[in-house]
Amino acid sequence: MAYKVVPLEDFFKEFGSTIELSSVSIGGQVVHVSDEFFAEAYQLLLVEPPVNLAKQYGPNGELYSGWETRRHNLTYDWCTIKLGTTGIITGFDIDTTHFIGNEAPEASVDAAYEFPNEETAVRWKSILPKVHLGPSRRHLYKIPATGQATYVRLRIYPDGGIARFRVYGHVVPAFPANPVEPFDLAHIFTGGKVVATSDDHFGSSSNLLLPGRGKDMGDGWETKRSYTKDHQDWVTIKLGAPGYLSTAVIDTIHFKGNFPESCDIRGIYSQDIAPDANSDDWNIILSPVKLGPHRMHFFRLSNPCEQYTHVKVSIYPDGGIKRIRIIGTMATKYRDEADITEITTQSDRKHQTTPIIVEEGWEIIED
Repeated sequence: MAYKVVPLEDFFKEFGSTIELSSVSIGGQVVHVSDEFFAEAYQLLLVEPPVNLAKQYGPNGELYSGWETRRHNLTYDWCTIKLGTTGIITGFDIDTTHFIGNEAPEASVDAAYEFPNEETAVRWKSILPKVHLGPSRRHLYKIPATGQATYVRLRIYPDGGIARFRVYGHVVPAFPANPVEPFDLAHIFTGGKVVATSDDHFGSSSNLLLPGRGKDMGDGWETKRSYTKDHQDWVTIKLGAPGYLSTAVIDTIHFKGNFPESCDIRGIYSQDIAPDANSDDWNIILSPVKLGPHRMHFFRLSNPCEQYTHVKVSIYPDGGIKRIRIIGTMATKYRDEADITEITTQSDRKHQTTPIIVEEGWEIIED
């Protein structure tokens, strides 16, 4: 079974274009675990890096930021995780930070499309063979792209602790069944992806496409303060499919004293993954508009009959945005040409996708 050990310094080279499919920020969750006596398994999927809890004790012993099982297991311990969305897996980060002397010595990973059980005869498929782990370090592994997976099982041999477990790959986009139904083409679950940005100083621009409205400023996009005249920051989003764009939603929730003064939006049709941000081919689809603190802003976009593959949202002069939604319909030609295997496997037509339209509580304001 092929895999490659990735040096930490090559993380962005190998995984920069992927999504963390297991993250709690998109709905990843632990659904079954063999043992979590010393530290609970839900911590494996936390967004924040593990913290050092040395010499702090609870009822069962010393505290750790991660998952830790009892000693003296004769076989292995395991943790089953439901990914935030169905995806194609390409790699892992198995992190033992702060586990020294009690880290799991070895680990392996299995995957499945459905939750394996005796009734359906679904079985786990090994996608990462048993690998050796060391104390207090991140272990990065790249694997050949898998088939579609919704569940993964992390096995540790024979027992011990893991601080964080991150599954990287690509989202299998879910589109509405009705081709004229509007939906969020920028949403992470429809294949939207941030491909370029001017600045990610205080918060990652990839947060802009996450589901929900988040919990605080930490899960939004925020740039550093600027003191240069006419400064602007920007983010380029590759849409999940070419489409006709009608409405933009700019959400500044939690940004109360550091929201942008204004923003504009441009669109482009391009075969490039990340079109040149300074190209003259970008078309204005939203002229500069004022933004306010801690609220959702709904804007009708111009040129609704033009097809676009990317949007570039510019903020003036700097600040923070929580979410960006780009509502529209998929280009007819793209839907006609798209193979059904992008959404479901050829061998299993019974699985239906969940349409991503507009999240609960969101409303498109008509002119």
